[in-house]
Amino acid sequence: MRKAIKLTLQDPNNADYRNLADRLLEIYREACRIQGDQRFSEAGRSEKVATLEDEIFALCGSVRFAVPSELDELAKDHRLLVAEVFRLMMAKQLFTFVTAKAVQQPNGSTKPVAGTNNEAERTLRNPARARDAGRTNKTNNGARRQSILTSVLESLRVYLPTYTLGSVVAELKRWAATGLSSFERLLKKLKLPLRQRAKPILDQILPNPCPSAIPTG
Repeated sequence: MRKAIKLTLQDPNNADYRNLADRLLEIYREACRIQGDQRFSEAGRSEKVATLEDEIFALCGSVRFAVPSELDELAKDHRLLVAEVFRLMMAKQLFTFVTAKAVQQPNGSTKPVAGTNNEAERTLRNPARARDAGRTNKTNNGARRQSILTSVLESLRVYLPTYTLGSVVAELKRWAATGLSSFERLLKKLKLPLRQRAKPILDQILPNPCPSAIPTG
């Protein structure tokens, strides 16, 4: 959707770009409506998804299978976007959130599968605004510290049945006493292996400064 909207903003007079953005939005909204309609059985949802996929095929097919000609940069972007949407449709990856069952969170709550990653972005928005307003994270140490704290606190939000300062502190004390985080406990409960990395992902993004390089005195 974002790529389609970008194309439309770059060339508002192009009817093909506007139609792609408008139809993708309409199809997505219809998918969300079907997901939220509790009257559908699993078979009924699958039938509706097949109809949505037919609409994607009708929207993208003419461009996807057109004979390539000399194109400007925006037209190339349009063709690549159509090919991407078509590929995801053929791989049955566009509407998985419609047929997927609601997911039980570690804290016991149940949530439907989201159709976008907007929730993850909203979760990080307030810490990002606080960082910008406070003009913090001018060093790797500060950035690493806030990244770790934000990750742990927001992850605990879906682990603890009651998310309060007291429950967070009690959970962190339990970690320190047992040496086992609630995240590791969940992995063991689900019998999932701990992924071993040659170098932690945080160290790849924000290298840990060498202690000898930190000024003293």
